[in-house]
Amino acid sequence: MLKLFTEIMKNLFKRPATYEFPREDRLAQSDYRGMQILDLEKCTSCKLCAIDCPAYAIEMKANPANNKLYPVTDFGKCVFCYQCVRVCPVKAYVTSNIYKLASFEKEALIKDVLKATSSES
Repeated sequence: MLKLFTEIMKNLFKRPATYEFPREDRLAQSDYRGMQILDLEKCTSCKLCAIDCPAYAIEMKANPANNKLYPVTDFGKCVFCYQCVRVCPVKAYVTSNIYKLASFEKEALIKDVLKATSSES
């Protein structure tokens, strides 16, 4: 009991060992595997990203404006292996260190570039 009390007293006035996230923001490392960002202008609809995704997190959908296929990524399934980034022949995927993806709704984890650009307009 004495050992426990001395340990408590030793640590009572020390600074915490962890960060108080989300109140205290922490920058991710430059090589952190965060969210992949798709440049829709570069995408050629080759489907290699969807075919090669080991988690089946990428689904090809048709663009209603020109009927061209484009990838929609479900980050709830994504394992951040960056296989889509490596396999893209036109480098349409850009890596990032964005790590704040947590959400209470599954739909918020599905990143549809076409819907994101239409909602911004």
